[in-house]
Amino acid sequence: MRSASPLLSTRTSHSCLPHPIVAPPISPSSSLPRLFRPSLFPSPNSLSGRYKLHACHKNLFSCGAHQVTALMDLSNQPLEFNRNLYSHVEPYSSGFLKVSKIHTLYWEQSGNPHGHPVVFLHGGPGSGTSPSNRRFFNPEFYRIILFDQRGSGRSTPHACLEENTTWDLVDDIEKLREHLEIPEWQVFGGSWGSTLALVYSQLHPEKVTGIILRGIFMLRKKELDWFYEGGAAAIFPDAWEPFRDFIPEEERDNFIVAYNKRLNSADMDVQAKAAKIWTTWEMMTANLIQSEENIKRGEDDTFSLVFKMPRYAIKLFKAKGVVVMPGLQHEDLKGIHLDNLLRLDSECSYYNEAANI
Repeated sequence: MRSASPLLSTRTSHSCLPHPIVAPPISPSSSLPRLFRPSLFPSPNSLSGRYKLHACHKNLFSCGAHQVTALMDLSNQPLEFNRNLYSHVEPYSSGFLKVSKIHTLYWEQSGNPHGHPVVFLHGGPGSGTSPSNRRFFNPEFYRIILFDQRGSGRSTPHACLEENTTWDLVDDIEKLREHLEIPEWQVFGGSWGSTLALVYSQLHPEKVTGIILRGIFMLRKKELDWFYEGGAAAIFPDAWEPFRDFIPEEERDNFIVAYNKRLNSADMDVQAKAAKIWTTWEMMTANLIQSEENIKRGEDDTFSLVFKMPRYAIKLFKAKGVVVMPGLQHEDLKGIHLDNLLRLDSECSYYNEAANI
């Protein structure tokens, strides 16, 4: 097993993968890097002045945690997003793989056919892949594999919840690897995909050359409470208000249950409105700095998942088949090396210097 370099997320030492935020390697004994991201999250077009970032860096093999603080001066320079992502590439092959009597998955490959294989695991649950996901990877170095998980994107049947558990999705990853005749590959997972990446790597460590995790979200109760029950509202108050106000006060003790009730309402108008508000909340909080493109997707009735993704996500949140991981221990990963993790995503808690949120 190749060792991982402690650069923001775990990865193989020979990897050339960029990240939207690039920082020098971190070690418990070294000084923490200065990172340049604001801690206030309005529309990108309105950002100006000085902003302070608070984030938490934790070494997975120690009990220590460090807080990172950095200042960012936007007064004299435009803010650039994803400037380290690679140029757009088109797939050189694609197809469909039948993984059960019910489900057929869409898959595609781009980049270098003879390069280092990496599989991209999308979030949601149920969001599907998009062409922009290919841009995380150097197309000259990587053989880039994207696929839509069961019920997502171009996989069929669309938004089907039958035979759709964590274990089914993890099995599909291995079926796709075998179908593409890839001996071993790197696993890249974001948000819900980070959960799948860890579960898959724990079950098939001999097939994994390295793990890259971003926007880590493992469906633990404290994470669900943070994101859907008011914790993230401290960071995104404007986005939270319509999400909160749609639910009557007497039902606000559990927003997931309240939205689940409306997403399964016999009134299709209620279903549609609840789905749109839920999806808009997710789109507005998916990035540290709000993306106008994501917001428009959430507000657009033609967005292919706007009526289905929330029901799919809530079903997984409540299902017994979902792995709600209390935290993987080093020995559980059977040789997969996880050095350091720097969490810079809206799905984990942030620390306010004064309020200690």
